[in-house]
Amino acid sequence: MKRAASILLLGTMVLSLAACGKTSGPAAPDATAPAETTAAVEETAPADTAAPVDETAAPSDTEEHVVSGIVNRLGDHLVLLVDEDYLVFELGKDLNTGGVNEGDEVTLVYTGTLGDEKNPPVVTEITKD
Repeated sequence: MKRAASILLLGTMVLSLAACGKTSGPAAPDATAPAETTAAVEETAPADTAAPVDETAAPSDTEEHVVSGIVNRLGDHLVLLVDEDYLVFELGKDLNTGGVNEGDEVTLVYTGTLGDEKNPPVVTEITKD
């Protein structure tokens, strides 16, 4: 009796696995899948080859950005705490940090890219909030 019941259960398991298997027919479209669209491809004229572009040149870092935070460390460089992240900045040559101390809330104007370890952003202006 136990043997017959176990064979019956085994057969039921095999059939249930077979029912979940892959079918060879076309699948129904998925309601969450994006609809396929065909768009005309616009051809553009070839670029002017008279003046080659130097792709190895560094992007311009002269655009100024603003960030506010708390001064964590001030010395040869500045470490600013912004929303639980520590950002490292170089100090500009003519930057006056007088009156700014560690723990002060400040607003920085800087050039460069945040998080760039090789070329940290440079502070051009600092104001105490």
